[in-house]
Amino acid sequence: MENELYDKIKTEAAAYGKAVGQVYRLRLIGLISRLLGLFLLIFTVVLCALAIFTFGAVAAIDAMSVYMPVWAAALIVSSAYLLIIVVAVVCRRPLFIHPFIALLSKQLIRTQEELDMETLKAENDVNLQKVRIETRIENATRELDFYVSLFNRVWNWLAGKLRR
Repeated sequence: MENELYDKIKTEAAAYGKAVGQVYRLRLIGLISRLLGLFLLIFTVVLCALAIFTFGAVAAIDAMSVYMPVWAAALIVSSAYLLIIVVAVVCRRPLFIHPFIALLSKQLIRTQEELDMETLKAENDVNLQKVRIETRIENATRELDFYVSLFNRVWNWLAGKLRR
């Protein structure tokens, strides 16, 4: 019986450890994906800003010249880069964060919402395993207390019989 109890507690502790590991793995995926997504967003915005300044400078120089089509073309290209920056900022989750979530979770999770749901499921598994382990330990403690009290009663009964 003690061996069965030990095996059950060992199994429950292993399941609890796996559940805790899954929670932290999913949290790490969320953190890394947000960090990499933010890095790529900043990198894209910086590159596009440099391009805007470059084309803006060319446009300003050409605006002072007599040739209108050169600066107009430069302004059109600058506005296109500005539009790319706006699209990158507005669509940052599907463009930057979600691909890293899918990559880090081995294609099991594709979006931030799915990651949040999987994290909640994993946290629920952790809580279930924790309750199971606590219940097993409480039952084992109650059983031990029962046997100790039973032994004390028998001992006191025997001691009382021997004194008479």
